[in-house]
Amino acid sequence: MKDQANKLREMALNLRNQIEADLGKEIRHTRVISVSSGKGGVGKSTLALNLALKLCAMGKRVLIMDADLGMANIDIMLGLVPKYNLYHMIRDKKPLKDIIINGPGGLKIIPGGSGMNELANLQEEEMKRILVEMGKLDGDYDYMVVDTGAGISNNVVKFLLAGDDVIVLTTPEPTSLTDAYGVVKSVNRYGFNGNIYLVVNRVARESEGILVAQKFKLVSEKFLALNINILGYIVQDNHVEQGIRRQEAFAEVFPNSLAAQNITDIAERLLENDGARTPVLPTRNGGIKGFIKKLTGFSRP
Repeated sequence: MKDQANKLREMALNLRNQIEADLGKEIRHTRVISVSSGKGGVGKSTLALNLALKLCAMGKRVLIMDADLGMANIDIMLGLVPKYNLYHMIRDKKPLKDIIINGPGGLKIIPGGSGMNELANLQEEEMKRILVEMGKLDGDYDYMVVDTGAGISNNVVKFLLAGDDVIVLTTPEPTSLTDAYGVVKSVNRYGFNGNIYLVVNRVARESEGILVAQKFKLVSEKFLALNINILGYIVQDNHVEQGIRRQEAFAEVFPNSLAAQNITDIAERLLENDGARTPVLPTRNGGIKGFIKKLTGFSRP
């Protein structure tokens, strides 16, 4: 009887350990952060790339995807020439893991292919194939940074709504602020329930960045009843342009520059906000799989 009781206790302990292990696997989702702007040319891709690299430097596993299909430029910004891209995955049926390339600092990149009309006009089945392949990556990374297209087209809004969080980038220029507000208004209209972060780029000084961000936040609270989380600002810095021309990330090649320090501050605030969340078991709508489920389930906004 004693041996039987010991065996039962051992079986119960093994079962408990197995359940805990399964739960541990279940809660590991990749957090999807979409980066957007109301208009092009304000530094959206530069922010997405340098933020992703900074998160890598902080010990996070990060994947970046250029969601401006057919006009991808992340690999170009780094001077990389990938052997395969999303086009080969569709045409040659290659697994997504086979086309992911290594970037600097441990960053992983899904190369989208630039100037490809086929990618810009994917058929529904082709898009679903990409999304199904992406779902297999959930949990392999801590963050997936999605560099969306600019503006509020249907496809851009879908990507924003599908993510866990959205970072909206603007400059102090009135037209840029107006367009950024349009992005925030659009995602709010469709009931986005993640965090909406704001970053102000190309500010002349710290005081301008703080002032512009606070005004944007107040307007959003007053007219949209929406709380905008101010993530930070990036000062106008010649090192940013130098990095672009050299096809290198400025935060890596000029780590002591003021703009690189701004990126560090932004990454730290992002991690602080993630850490402040109440730990709960994930829903089926989180991570890359949740991102895909929402994307494929959306009707036209």
